[in-house]
Amino acid sequence: MIFAKTLLYSEVPKFYTWIASTKFQRRKQGKAVEGHTNLYSSDALGRLYTVHPNNTECFYLRLLLINIRGPISSQDLRTVNGQLCATYRQACQELNLLENDAHWDTALADASNTARPQQICTLFVTILTTCFPSNPKDLWEKYKDYMSEDILHRLRSANQNPDIQFTPNAYNEALT
Repeated sequence: MIFAKTLLYSEVPKFYTWIASTKFQRRKQGKAVEGHTNLYSSDALGRLYTVHPNNTECFYLRLLLINIRGPISSQDLRTVNGQLCATYRQACQELNLLENDAHWDTALADASNTARPQQICTLFVTILTTCFPSNPKDLWEKYKDYMSEDILHRLRSANQNPDIQFTPNAYNEALT
């Protein structure tokens, strides 16, 4: 196995140096790496910039780079258990690198017991815009009826029909 395939992105500068004309090159000075001929380590530090979670795909790319050893391409970073993920975010989810949404689920469940639909919607929007849940679609699917109750009530009253059920239009109105 190639030694570089065992490294995290942040560990590469310790063993390799970047030469523009030849790309990465093994270090020629430093402490010899046991079990590898002509491989040396140094105290060199690499730089991996921080990325704000609002810069979503870059944020998820960085998360993968600091957790996956030896990737050779962006496609390699997005491949989890032999399956190519469509986005870096999906790969992070498949690898369980994202925080789970249990606390957001609990907050919405509590609100669903006592709050009005508009208040639940406001809480949901706050969670989406400031808390970066790992799977907002699942939260929506679980609590969309609670967030749309007032719309359903209005439709039943306007049509004088208590049997009207939730429709995609009612859910879309709640989303907007």
